[in-house]
Amino acid sequence: MGPVSNIRGGIEQSRERLVALVLLLQRAWSDGRPLTQEEIIRELKVDEYPVSSKGPKKIRAYEGNEGAVRQKFERDKARIRDLGFEIETVTLPDDSIGYRVDPASGYAPVIHFDGAEQRVVQLSLRFCGFGSSGAFSVFNETPASEGGLEFSAYYTPVVRALRMRRALRFGYQSSTNKDREVEPLVIDVLNGISYLVARVRGSGEIKGYRFSRMTSMPEVLAGTFEVDDEVLELARAWRAEFQKTPTPIDVVVTTNANYADLLVRQYPAALAATKKEGKVEVGISFQSPRTAMRFVLEAAERVRLQSPKSLRVEMAEWLKAVNKGKVPAQDSLKFSAPTSSDVLGETLQLLHAVYLSEDGLRISELATRFNLSREHVRLIMDRLSSLEPMAESNDGSGLFPAHVIKDCEDWDHEETDDSTYRADFIDEFDEPSALMWRDLFELNIALREASRVYTDPAIYSAIAKIEEVARDFVQVELANETLLSQVQAALDRHEQITILYSPGSADEAGVRSVEPREIKVLNGRTYMRAYCTTRKAWRTFRIDRINEIVARSPVLDVRPPDEVVNWLTQVGEEGEEVVVVVEAYARYLFEPLPSSQWLALADGRHAVRFRVSDKSFLDHLMVLAGPGAIVATEKFASSGHELARRIAASL
Repeated sequence: MGPVSNIRGGIEQSRERLVALVLLLQRAWSDGRPLTQEEIIRELKVDEYPVSSKGPKKIRAYEGNEGAVRQKFERDKARIRDLGFEIETVTLPDDSIGYRVDPASGYAPVIHFDGAEQRVVQLSLRFCGFGSSGAFSVFNETPASEGGLEFSAYYTPVVRALRMRRALRFGYQSSTNKDREVEPLVIDVLNGISYLVARVRGSGEIKGYRFSRMTSMPEVLAGTFEVDDEVLELARAWRAEFQKTPTPIDVVVTTNANYADLLVRQYPAALAATKKEGKVEVGISFQSPRTAMRFVLEAAERVRLQSPKSLRVEMAEWLKAVNKGKVPAQDSLKFSAPTSSDVLGETLQLLHAVYLSEDGLRISELATRFNLSREHVRLIMDRLSSLEPMAESNDGSGLFPAHVIKDCEDWDHEETDDSTYRADFIDEFDEPSALMWRDLFELNIALREASRVYTDPAIYSAIAKIEEVARDFVQVELANETLLSQVQAALDRHEQITILYSPGSADEAGVRSVEPREIKVLNGRTYMRAYCTTRKAWRTFRIDRINEIVARSPVLDVRPPDEVVNWLTQVGEEGEEVVVVVEAYARYLFEPLPSSQWLALADGRHAVRFRVSDKSFLDHLMVLAGPGAIVATEKFASSGHELARRIAASL
């Protein structure tokens, strides 16, 4: 047996051991008999892999010296907790310690969507999903594309704690990484970023915590807490500001008619007035000086700030410090390799997709949904169908919750047959849920986002079913994209539309004729993938940069295939690698970047590595970050300097 077989054998035995352990501990909950570590180590058996004998051979899951076995068991418990399950420790009558897993800590109650609701769920997940790590593959037969929102395993315990009104403890990275104890009130999704809004335990202060900055799996604490309607209203009114006491500020800028039109649509309360030489004066109120300054910096050279004077002074100081500061030694910027997919999570996704399918799923169908090879699917599902952990101690596997039946049309050639796997439940009360709590969160978000496009009663009935189970635990601040429904209608009718479009930092809108093919959401923005007949190529457009749809007509020509599969996150996969060092307060600008990697430095700052295919994007990013960030990659050391100089000259 070669080294590759040894490695794969270790992975597969680890997979079966983990799956057997988590499902066994779930059964221990329903049986009311917690299992001790000694029982598990002594009796838990798995199939040998790779197979060394003619027939299947059962071996002990935990073998080796006592110290190694104990360490392996503790690592397995940690990996189960990292998936969102709560392992309960119980002191037994003989003072020994037993373990069990409450299935409700990870899985929500069974929800049955009718045909119309199933259809809108599929549509919604295509529009605004979390990619292959989320619920897409459970409901859609096609492969999951890249995710439009940030996925987090941390949603599972947070949603459960919200439902049960129990406090949470988790590690959190702000200026320092330390544990927080909070009473969760609501999950708020603002511009595509997920926050837990919670009351700080013991102080009564209401704060928001980004899921992307949580550094450990939230632990659901014992005991419940009380909350009244007034506190809930305060939590729902919370916004991600940059200072504790926001002071409203009125800003007046001048710009051209094209950009003024975009601003009025983006800020419905804005006031606009036409001035001399075609200029337009726009007035907008902001919640704080910091948000006002970000607005002006994002507009860059497209606007000229008229008032207030205090903001001009603050901006001048800000611009002087763009991309300037101390760069850390290069040998301190060592990023860890991306983590591989979790074998336990991957296996449970396959298992619960089969649970949800009334007629079962073929190997080919599972391979397509989860973007796996058929051999990989067959290997995982065959081992699930033969899983009998501690069969002697539990009266066989017939009552085991992971009982999977394999139907094979050609048993003589089983190794190549496109077999079907289905779940066999004794009665309806044994039917497990296919949805983890985090899946309900994802479905809720996707349905709410889709409601901007589709006026279908099934969307709201599906949301009602979710919230009946999980309560109204999430609120979404929807983007103001007035032309979105018109673009979606053109996509549905397979039409070509002629649009006035303002790309990037351009002052004027240009005419484009495009044929929409797909719409998705990323980081709070909605994007359209379309064939551009003006440029004779596939292009990606931001919906909020479309000024007007001026014409529409049927699509008559056949277009070349789009060679870019993950067009939504292409910015994270193409271009040159850049490392930026940021202060903790400036992290929020870089966290939404697709495929970004983070590293904590000894001086308290953070390094982020990502890719850019357009230098002007990095220039604008560094201007927004101001004194909080510096580029550590030598080639881009001057990024933002010239843009900051031009903006300062216009103040």
